[in-house]
Parts: sequence; C-alpha cells; structure tokens
Amino acid sequence: MMAQLGFNAGDYDPTDDFEPLPAGEYLTMITESTLENTKTGGRMVKLAYTVMEGQFEGRKLWSQHNIENRNPKAEEIGRKELSRIAHAIGQPMINDTDQLLQQIVRIRIVIKNDPGYGPKNEVKKWIGTGNNHPSYQQQAAVPQQQAPQQGTNRPPYQAPGGQQQAPAQQQPPAGHPAAQHNAPPWGAK
Repeated sequence: MMAQLGFNAGDYDPTDDFEPLPAGEYLTMITESTLENTKTGGRMVKLAYTVMEGQFEGRKLWSQHNIENRNPKAEEIGRKELSRIAHAIGQPMINDTDQLLQQIVRIRIVIKNDPGYGPKNEVKKWIGTGNNHPSYQQQAAVPQQQAPQQGTNRPPYQAPGGQQQAPAQQQPPAGHPAAQHNAPPWGAK
C-alpha cells in the first residue's frame, strides 16, 4: 500500500549544511544561548550564531565555553572567551544567558580537523560591530529598502563617517539588559 508523504524535495536545499564554512569573518546574530552541564560535572555556555549576510546567510555556527571545569586552564579559557564575547557585544556585565540572545557580533572562524568527525568550524575571535542597540536590532529583524548611497561600498547598516543616522541613537531603557550592571554568574568564585 502506498503512503502519502506530502513532501516536495524542491522545497529544500540539497546541499550538505554540515560542510564547514570557509575560514574568515562573518557578520552573525547570536540566536541560541544556553547554560548546560558538562559530562564531567562542570557547566558551559553554548552559543549558536546565524550568518546575517552574504553567500552563507542563514547558516549556523556554534561555540561552547566552559565556565566551571575541573581543569582550571579549560575554565580560564572559557571565561576569557565569554569576556571577549561580552565586550564585543557591548555588554561587559552579563548575568543571564538571555542577554546574549539577538546580539550582533562579527566572528572570525577557522577550520579545525576533528579526528572523530573530520573538518569543522571553530570560532576564534569575536569583533564588536557597534550595532547592538535595540533600535538597530529591530531594523535588522525587518529589512527595509534603502536608497543606495553614492560613493560608498558599505552595507546599509554601517553609516559612513560624517553622515547623520536616523533614528537618533538612544540609551537603553532602565529595564533593558544592557542597562544592568550586575556581575555575571561566571564572574567571581
């Protein structure tokens, strides 16, 4: 007897999404942020990044950062990485993984050969974009048509020097995570 699938293979990209992206820098948004227990009794922050532009727009990349680990060096590395991420997104005081969500960050990735799984991407650097203000995030979520600017080769989210930006930048409201200044849970021991 024949079963109806209701599936059209043409609706899906047949390319293998697990091929690593070429090494380089990518503009991304942090779209997942969780705090999870490790197999050895520690804790780590896991992040997923979604590429926001270019040939690989929509692709995901991942990183994980030890914040509690039996190995003091692994813990130190993880905490330093989280510090780099926090500074890159303009929020040096993070006390909840949700504060990392929807943050825009440029990441530099390399291809690392994992003996068990083959080549994979690894995030090596987090670079601030200056675009983590709530009004920019709202604009990023709903792309708007903009007239091309004469004489610039910049994407529309980067304002060229000397030109006014609209709307005017504002400070985050008092309840916004960027306005909080509490120590992160992975801060002092």
